[in-house]
Amino acid sequence: MQRLIEEGLRFGGLLHIDAAHLVERYNAALTAFGLPATKLTDFYIDASGYSYEVALEMGNAAYLDPKGINRRFIILSPDQADLPLIRTSFSADGQVVRAFFAANDRMVRAVTLKDALYGEIENLVFDVDRPADVLGIRDVRFIVRTPSGLLEQAQALKVKIDRFLDEPDSWQDAGLLDAIVEGASRVGDVRRNGFLPRDLTFRWPEVFWTSHFGGAYVVANDNGSVMIGDPDQLQPKPFGASIIALHETPVLFSFLEEQRLMEPFNARWLKESGILDHRLKLLVAELLMLGDHSFDATPMIEDQYLSRWIADNMVKLNPDRRFRVISQMRSLLDTPAEAEAYERRLTPEQRFYFRRAMPDVPGAGDINRIIVEHLPFDLLSTFILNKRRFYDIYETYTERQQAFAVDYLTTHYAPNTHDRWRMRAKVREAFFGLH
Repeated sequence: MQRLIEEGLRFGGLLHIDAAHLVERYNAALTAFGLPATKLTDFYIDASGYSYEVALEMGNAAYLDPKGINRRFIILSPDQADLPLIRTSFSADGQVVRAFFAANDRMVRAVTLKDALYGEIENLVFDVDRPADVLGIRDVRFIVRTPSGLLEQAQALKVKIDRFLDEPDSWQDAGLLDAIVEGASRVGDVRRNGFLPRDLTFRWPEVFWTSHFGGAYVVANDNGSVMIGDPDQLQPKPFGASIIALHETPVLFSFLEEQRLMEPFNARWLKESGILDHRLKLLVAELLMLGDHSFDATPMIEDQYLSRWIADNMVKLNPDRRFRVISQMRSLLDTPAEAEAYERRLTPEQRFYFRRAMPDVPGAGDINRIIVEHLPFDLLSTFILNKRRFYDIYETYTERQQAFAVDYLTTHYAPNTHDRWRMRAKVREAFFGLH
C-alpha cells in the first residue's frame, strides 16, 4: 500500500492541517465529541474532517463514524468541500456532505475564519441491527456546533431578532432589547455576516451502497426497495423489500435493464470513450502476468503496444472466454448493428462488460459500481468507482501486478501532477458520463 500512498492513489487529495490554530480547533472538536485530543502537529483530513493519521494515533479507525450511522464531521476550512471521503459506511454520505457545503458555503466561509464547525449527520436511525434499519433512512439533518459557541450564539440572536420583528409590542421589552444588543456585540449583525446556516436538512438518495451486512446496494423506487448483496447477510428480509444476490447475474441484469437504470447497448460510447480498449488491455495484462510471473507488462501501459502483445501471445490468451468475447466485440464496433446483435447472444455476466448506468439517472455512480463488481479485471473502473474493492484486490496482487496497477492508474487516470483533477474528470465523463 505504501506505493499507492506515495503516488496519491490512497489518502491522496486531502487537506494538510499544519497550522497551530487549526490543530487547536480540531482538538476542541474532538474533545467536544468526548475523544482524546491529537498530539500530532500536522495531519491530513478529508471532506468530513476524518484523518487517517489521527485514526492510527487513536487506534480507532471509526472515530468519526462509531456505529457506521449518523456520521460525525469536523470542518476547518471551506476547501474541504472539494475533498473526497476516505472512509464511509454509506456512499450517500459523500452526496449529502457535498450538498451541505453547497447550501451553506457562506456560513462555512464566515465561521471557519474564527472557529471550527463540528457535529453529526443525524437521520433518526441510531443503530444498524437489521437490513430494515438501512431502508428506514429518509432525510438527514446536520446538527452543527462550534467549540467556542459562536454559531450557537448567532442562532440564539437570530431568534431574538425574529421575535422583535414579529411581535408588535416587543420594542417595550427592555430585557429583549438588551439581549439583542449584547448578542450583537459578541457575534455582530447575523443578518449580514453569514454566520447562520441556510439549509441543514437534505433528502437521502434513493440509490446507495452501504458497508453493512457484508456490503449491499439499495435501489428504492415507487414499487418499493430492492437490496442487492448477499441474501444470507440481508436477513431478516425487510418487509415489502426484495433481495437480489449481487452475483445472480441474470436476475440482476434484467432488473437494471427493466428499471431503465442501465443504458441500452451503445456501440458509439464503447468506441469513442476508449473504455473497451482499456478493459481489453487490462485483461490481457492480467492473463499474461498470471501465466508468467516474470512477465513485464509495463510496455503495455501505452496504447500502441496492445495489438503486438495480443498477436504474440494468442496461444496464452485465446483459451480465456473473457478475452475472446471482448476481442470479438472490439472488432464489431464499426458495425453497430452487428455489435448489438452479438451482445444479445452473450450471457448476462458477459453483457456487463459492455454496459454502463444511464448517465443522467439518480445514483448513476452506484449503478456503475454494481456493474463493475462483475469486472474485477478492470482495475481502472474499479479504482474510479469502488476504491474499497480496488484496495482489496490490490492486496492479492503479486508485486509485479501491483507495480503495473500503480503505473497504469497514474498514466491513464491520476498522474501525480497539479492538474490530475482535470484528467480524472475527463475520464469519468468519457467512461460513465459522471461529472
